[in-house]
Amino acid sequence: MTKPVFLPQEATESQRREIMERSYAASQAQGAIVTPETRAVYDRYVRGECTLQQAVDEAMSIYPLPEKHPQ
Repeated sequence: MTKPVFLPQEATESQRREIMERSYAASQAQGAIVTPETRAVYDRYVRGECTLQQAVDEAMSIYPLPEKHPQ
């Protein structure tokens, strides 16, 4: 696996942690529940093991969005 490449604003672990703390707060303010499973996925991003997009993709595979039905 290749080493992830990060943008300057997410270059350090502390920057990535701050990004995720803000994301968790915004999600919870909108009624989302941050489960231990999704937190574990995003912790991999914080540690620099994967990109944010890879973490999002993995988290979405755990809890996929319901299909939208035409009205």
